[in-house]
Amino acid sequence: MFAYLFGPVPDDLSPDQRAHWQRRQATARNTLEIQALTGTVASAETVAFFERYVRGEVTLAQAIAQVREQIAQEHHSYRQFLNRRNII
Repeated sequence: MFAYLFGPVPDDLSPDQRAHWQRRQATARNTLEIQALTGTVASAETVAFFERYVRGEVTLAQAIAQVREQIAQEHHSYRQFLNRRNII
């Protein structure tokens, strides 16, 4: 399907940290591929949220919440656009 790359595993990680990085990387890839299967290819902003997750800067729940917020804002903006077009 899609090859979401999140960069190589940093060399300075312990074996345990490396395993966690690889697990987060696989989780992020799977999540984005599942999203793509629903017909929505991830935007650059969505991929960036998951890159932060892979690096361990945010939790998976936080990354998903950020994506949901992004989608809600995009949906709201699109609905406003449609409503303006219908008025004219």
